[in-house]
Amino acid sequence: MGVRQAFICLLLCACSPTAKIASDANEIGDRADRIIELTDRIGDTSKEVESIRSASDIQLEARKIKRSVSDIHATLPGTTDRTPWWADLLRWLAIASAGAAAVWILTASGVLGAVRAALGWIPRRKVTEAQMMAATLAQDKPETVRELVAMLRAQDPLLDKAMRQVKQENSQP
Repeated sequence: MGVRQAFICLLLCACSPTAKIASDANEIGDRADRIIELTDRIGDTSKEVESIRSASDIQLEARKIKRSVSDIHATLPGTTDRTPWWADLLRWLAIASAGAAAVWILTASGVLGAVRAALGWIPRRKVTEAQMMAATLAQDKPETVRELVAMLRAQDPLLDKAMRQVKQENSQP
């Protein structure tokens, strides 16, 4: 979906039916006012009795329209907009997508890891790896590099598969 289509969809989902009703009622009221003005002019300028009578009938109907518009405006505050189920679904999908994208960006950029380290939220697996590495580097500990590699391979299946592949490539002539 292009940017233009997404913008149109957003506008369609964000339009309030009650606001549209209020706007249309205002326009109808303005047109009724214009009809009243025009019929006043007809009554002032015409000499024909039938035209004057028609103008006053038209004016009466325009005033009824104005009352109906007033009734609409009085009723509108008691109404609520109902968002279609699909618009709610689209909104929640957009929110979930934005959240997932933010988490992915924070994780991929390393910011999330830096925040976790700054707050002291180090995963237990990493603590175990660090303890084994420290024991391997210490002269007074019996752990060897071979044990460290075995532990790392046991904790990470991808590393284990990569090691097997490297061993196989190195064993072939």
